[in-house]
Amino acid sequence: MRYEIKVGKPLANGFRYYSQYDPSNSANLAGIAVKAGSIHSPPNLVGLPHLVEHVVARESLKYDRKKVELMTLAQGGPDGDINIRIDRISTFYGFESFLKRKNMLIYFDMLAHLVHDNIVSREGVDIEKAAVKNEYFLREQDYMPGLLDSLVHEAMYAENPARLRIDCTLDSLKKISAQHVRRFIKKYYTASNMFAIFMGPSFENAKELTQRYFADLPKLAAPILNHNKLDDYPTLKNIKSLDITRDIGQYYLAIAFPTEPNKDNETEAIQILADILSLRLYMRLRENNRNPEAGTYRTPVEISRSHIHGIIYPWFATISKDYSLFGESIILKELARLCNELVDGIELEAARKSLDNKYLDAFKNTPAILTEMVIESVCSGDTDLTNLHSFRNRLYKVTRRKLRDIANKYFNNKSYLRVTIGPN
Repeated sequence: MRYEIKVGKPLANGFRYYSQYDPSNSANLAGIAVKAGSIHSPPNLVGLPHLVEHVVARESLKYDRKKVELMTLAQGGPDGDINIRIDRISTFYGFESFLKRKNMLIYFDMLAHLVHDNIVSREGVDIEKAAVKNEYFLREQDYMPGLLDSLVHEAMYAENPARLRIDCTLDSLKKISAQHVRRFIKKYYTASNMFAIFMGPSFENAKELTQRYFADLPKLAAPILNHNKLDDYPTLKNIKSLDITRDIGQYYLAIAFPTEPNKDNETEAIQILADILSLRLYMRLRENNRNPEAGTYRTPVEISRSHIHGIIYPWFATISKDYSLFGESIILKELARLCNELVDGIELEAARKSLDNKYLDAFKNTPAILTEMVIESVCSGDTDLTNLHSFRNRLYKVTRRKLRDIANKYFNNKSYLRVTIGPN
């Protein structure tokens, strides 16, 4: 059983690498992460990091556009085993675990060259601007959970860059030029701001691959994110509402609360509270409903946290407007219960087991999920993975009183953010 990620000593230029050895050769995954996400967008160029991700993945000096597409097709196309994506704090150029180690090395060579010596042309930028614009509607505007998440972040913060959309804004997209793309790459795609991840190869092999592809990058200071730290943990002074309409068949409701940015002594408690709250809402809003014209399907509780922001919000969708109002009252009642009562020991144990099983499964069986855990940890400041490796130890130290204390810290305020999306 493999429950550790080895942390390599940074190269002379600051480039880092991480690896987990798999002697069975069943895991063959690798990729390059960049500490640059949507929070790094210039205020008037929202979506620039996303467009950069598209442009970088197009072609390099070694791999022209057709060769990149043929290699991508061989692995099931862009929605197959290739994992090139962006979120709020990171961009990743990687792939799911391949069957054969030699294929992993071939594709890593392609990705390393795309990141290392990419080609930025005006034609390529225009092509990808069109793709990003269509993705903006596909993944955000026309996909209600994605839109709901964007609206929650936009409404929660006044200045924090976590409020910026991951995809883009259409006005900003029009303004972006090839020169903007080149400048962003020059600033953020530097050795000290990138790292490689290997799942499968030995630690020595991972070190050799890192040196081979990235040791020649110049040593530059890591870019600094300048933002108003006072908005990292905003104070809501009343109930803040954002209501929009769409041509849809359901009402979507989110009740959001700010939390402090990632704090080691709160992470597990917040995750446990989210699982318990999700189950309680599921039982009350789905299982207790007897009206075929109301109810809901799922009751997720989302956690969005980084080194500069924190949000937790339950949400659900229903075909009944009255039921959405009823659901809001139920959410508030369950939050009050978490503040006033100790959770049941059985609930705590179930939530702990769920989180523990997911953690162990990632380390042992699911390298793609483990890779994302490493990326999130490193990009949030846990560069030596101390917090990631100590997760289970901290998880089992969370008590019922600790959960009540954290609930009171974040949910006892009568102020919250309400976001609704409803039919026209």
